[in-house]
Amino acid sequence: MQNIFYRMMAKANMDALKKFISKYSAGDVIYKKGDIQTDFFIINKGKVQLKNDGQGQILATLGKGDFFGEESLNSEQNAIYTVEAIEDCFLIKIPYVALTDMLKQTPDIALKILKKLSEKHIKIQTVLMAAAAPEARQKTAGKEARREDSTSEKIGGEVKAYLIIQRSNRLVQLTKTETFLGRRDYTTGFVPDIDLTDEDEEKYISRKHAKIQFKDGKFYLSEEPGAINGTFLNGNKLQTGVKHELHAEDEITLCHLNVIFKI
Repeated sequence: MQNIFYRMMAKANMDALKKFISKYSAGDVIYKKGDIQTDFFIINKGKVQLKNDGQGQILATLGKGDFFGEESLNSEQNAIYTVEAIEDCFLIKIPYVALTDMLKQTPDIALKILKKLSEKHIKIQTVLMAAAAPEARQKTAGKEARREDSTSEKIGGEVKAYLIIQRSNRLVQLTKTETFLGRRDYTTGFVPDIDLTDEDEEKYISRKHAKIQFKDGKFYLSEEPGAINGTFLNGNKLQTGVKHELHAEDEITLCHLNVIFKI
């Protein structure tokens, strides 16, 4: 999926957009809750966090291709959260007047911006609801844990198998007889056993993309129904639902994300 920013650059004047690029270092506060907000921001590189109050409650973490500063679309609107850079960032800081001119030239981009902002507000709403009802969250977590225990058995301690997610160099041990890999769904609350949301900034991987199963002393990989953009084992594309035995040092590719199987 091409970054919306680059599509805007292709249709608008590139030199005109370059003047809006601002660099922020990790730890910089871009603006604080309550500030008058006059600019719309597109993240071209790096990550920021949206924070709710003085206690630093994190509402969302945004990365490349995400937006914030939508308060600027209303005159004299106060910022509804604090925004802090958690990595060195390059941000496209667009004043309201310039943004409206760009959107008039590229109306299709306006719809994509609305979709992105809707996804962000769903994330924020989820965090706020969870914080407001901790007991309900704990009860739900308990139910999910009991359901998981009843549907997926633990692998014996004598079996040691791992995945190395190459983009982040994260090491994950396989502990269950069925392990789902994918991206979390902030709308339904679904979180796969191995959540690749942070590694998949481009959002190419499906919510429930693939499954690793342990049976009769062997591990098997299969692509889940509905997965898009492909699942590959050592460069070979898998057919949905067909199990393939895994061996040490096999390379699993979920769309574009490489994972090494260790045992």
